[in-house]
Amino acid sequence: MSKIYEIENQLIIRFPPGIAEKIRESFANNQQLPITIEPKIGKGMEFDVSINSLKYQDKGVLVDLPTITESYKSKDYINLYKSNDISQMIWVGKTSNTRQCGDKVVCDSGLTPPTYDIRKDFHRKQPQIDIGEIQRVEKELHSIQSEFMKQAEEEENGSDDGKKGKKRYNKF
Repeated sequence: MSKIYEIENQLIIRFPPGIAEKIRESFANNQQLPITIEPKIGKGMEFDVSINSLKYQDKGVLVDLPTITESYKSKDYINLYKSNDISQMIWVGKTSNTRQCGDKVVCDSGLTPPTYDIRKDFHRKQPQIDIGEIQRVEKELHSIQSEFMKQAEEEENGSDDGKKGKKRYNKF
């Protein structure tokens, strides 16, 4: 019997820039690149990551991302369908812009430049505004607007010296 739904696992791994460039080159040349990810027993969210062909081995940490990243697939290169939500990533090497939050490691920045320090921006404290000050400014603006409208009506109806003024349209 065939499976109706395929099980699909997707993850994001962030390598140091030098290693990432070597990985990109090997993918561009269609080379097989065996990456081994083994969880450390008793360490919680830590992994041993090794790439045999590049002779690279380092520690990886499972990090919670501040945003949910949606991934899409296409079978005909025209229509896309959502295949997964990704909210965690394995950060290999020295982690920066992360902090410990209980038993989890949390990343403050997202994957793209617009989401740099998004967690700090999202949870930023809003300035406290005095409601009495807002009401006072609203009254002042209302009085200025009413004075302006009175002046506009006087100009429209004519001046006080008895001359009949032309009807003008105000350009505000």
